[in-house]
Amino acid sequence: MIQRGFVLLVGLLLFASALSLVTAQHRSRSQFIDLERAQLDAKRLEVEHDRLRIDQSRVSQPAYVEAAARKLGLKPIDAGRTIYLNLPAPEAKK
Repeated sequence: MIQRGFVLLVGLLLFASALSLVTAQHRSRSQFIDLERAQLDAKRLEVEHDRLRIDQSRVSQPAYVEAAARKLGLKPIDAGRTIYLNLPAPEAKK
């Protein structure tokens, strides 16, 4: 009787151990898949960041700004059309 209980206990422990192993493997695979997805997202974001830096350097060039202004119908500054406003001097705070 004692041997039968011992065998049953060992069998239950073996089953629990196998179930724990399967659960750990599944969790490990899930985390590995999540890691690969995160690495792909990081790579995609890095490529997008590089593209945006190149785009920013291109649009910050004066020639690009002038061309964009001309497309919008803006004209260069003309001294004859410039109006200067005389603002009153700010009052000194006491």
